[in-house]
Amino acid sequence: MNKKVLMSLVLLAIIGTSGVFAQRVGESVQLGGQTYRVESSSNGRVVLQLVPSLDGNWVFNSVGWEFAFSGSTATITYIKPNSVSGLYLDGVNKGYYKVGAQYYRNLRSTGNLTWSGQVLYLNFNTSSPNVATGTGYGDTTLTMSPDGQTLTSNTGSVFTRDPGPRQY
Repeated sequence: MNKKVLMSLVLLAIIGTSGVFAQRVGESVQLGGQTYRVESSSNGRVVLQLVPSLDGNWVFNSVGWEFAFSGSTATITYIKPNSVSGLYLDGVNKGYYKVGAQYYRNLRSTGNLTWSGQVLYLNFNTSSPNVATGTGYGDTTLTMSPDGQTLTSNTGSVFTRDPGPRQY
């Protein structure tokens, strides 16, 4: 059985047991941790549309750090040991980047799959580019893939939705 058929059967089983058929057009339902809106319902067929949301756990692919997005903010939930060097390592060692730090703030939807807000960055002197001297927040844009599983920042950082949180 291919993956699409299996996923469809699983969704139908979830829909059937969660009472989606009692939902009205425009109402929302939770499936697999995602929110869907009922687009149409007729002749025993319900059409659902994913409602984009950043809420949940995300992994920053290039370094393996993890983030929890909730509402208009995201906090660092895991920093993979030895995952960065230079300026970023100095920022971690000085506690500028740490578990619990607010990495994104003031996030707001600006389109179907796009959010704008601010991201935590490290300050440094150009004469010592690997020495963090503090932090600040700068403007950023995040764009989600249509399937809701990948997030890309305007700087090229790529995040993948994660079912976490994990226990370490």
